[in-house]
Amino acid sequence: MPGSSVELAAILLGFLPGYEPRYAYIVLSRLLGGVEALVISLGEAFLLALVLGFLAEEAWALLLRLSKRISVLRILVNRVLSAQRKAERLVKRYGAVGLSLFVAVPLPVTGIYTGSVVAVLLGLDKRSSILSLAVGGALSVMIVAVINEVGGRVLG
Repeated sequence: MPGSSVELAAILLGFLPGYEPRYAYIVLSRLLGGVEALVISLGEAFLLALVLGFLAEEAWALLLRLSKRISVLRILVNRVLSAQRKAERLVKRYGAVGLSLFVAVPLPVTGIYTGSVVAVLLGLDKRSSILSLAVGGALSVMIVAVINEVGGRVLG
């Protein structure tokens, strides 16, 4: 069980945009071991999906307002809109499952944060959005965990 400030900091990393639970797993697995890291990271993914599923609409509206005054935020808005265009094909073809697949890919700009805004922009209902974000976030953590564990064994 986590006890040190380093472990707590690693757990908190999982809640940051751009870092998210999938990358926190890597740090946590070094500190706590694979099983504890997996449990914590999956819990973070579910919690983040729930919170962002409810807050995404308000957060997007705030980001749009602030981006009119802060140029750095305009870059972020453009990245989210670009991600939306990429995710739109998956969501239109596969619905909520498509959003899960988009979130599951462990690449920059495909995580739970972006997925929650994409869900708002594509008009998905909150229930479907939250479920898709949770499943996609969990899959992403598991993909990274497998890659991390296999890579660790191969590289020694």
